[in-house]
Amino acid sequence: MKVIHDIISDFYSCCNLPILAVDIDFNKICSIGYTPIVEKFFDDCAIFRDIHFDSDNSLSCNLSYAKDIHFVVVSISRFDKYRGYFIIGPFKCTENNTISIPFKPHSCIQYLPAILLNISDSQFSKGMSNLRFSVHVKKAIEYIHKNYTQSINLDELCNDLSVNKSYFCKVFKKETNFTFSNFLNNYRIEKSKYFLENTNLSLMDVAISVGFNTQNYYSIVFKRFTKKTPLEYRNSIAIQ
Repeated sequence: MKVIHDIISDFYSCCNLPILAVDIDFNKICSIGYTPIVEKFFDDCAIFRDIHFDSDNSLSCNLSYAKDIHFVVVSISRFDKYRGYFIIGPFKCTENNTISIPFKPHSCIQYLPAILLNISDSQFSKGMSNLRFSVHVKKAIEYIHKNYTQSINLDELCNDLSVNKSYFCKVFKKETNFTFSNFLNNYRIEKSKYFLENTNLSLMDVAISVGFNTQNYYSIVFKRFTKKTPLEYRNSIAIQ
């Protein structure tokens, strides 16, 4: 799958760490950065038996083995964590010349999943824009990706697209399996998770950053999609 290859290529360019993508049955999809010695450490660790997410909302887990060998496992999909995995590593956190695998300071480990998920979000968004949707649906999705932080009015969008609103809503639902409103809100919620996980912004500021006018409405929509409030989600990430 080209989008998966693009994700791991971008990650490798940013972090210079070996990374592998596998499906739910651990069949290799693609990889980058695997020298023979790195591949040997990967095989010796047999990490697949140890993959375990600490909570329902967790999208990553860290694995450590003897001789300072580390892996970070990240779900390929935010929506279905058991669809497959990105596996970052092996890498070491102690600088020495005894093990010929990449070095990365231990303090970096906590940031690797966020970097990878942001790259993944970006690439999957591009991929969705390139799917064979009808021209009006494709333009609407591209508009959401570019303008989700702003107020989006469906009537105005349909006028700009020169398409009947009722017809557009029917086609959009048929091709994406979302109503336009749910598609937009779901995209905003997924974007807001980055701020909840990686910043100390207030919930109000997070809501505004992704296009919601009020914290209350943001919280209602967030819980509708995730079964948790934004605060519950942030707290669940903090204790992992």
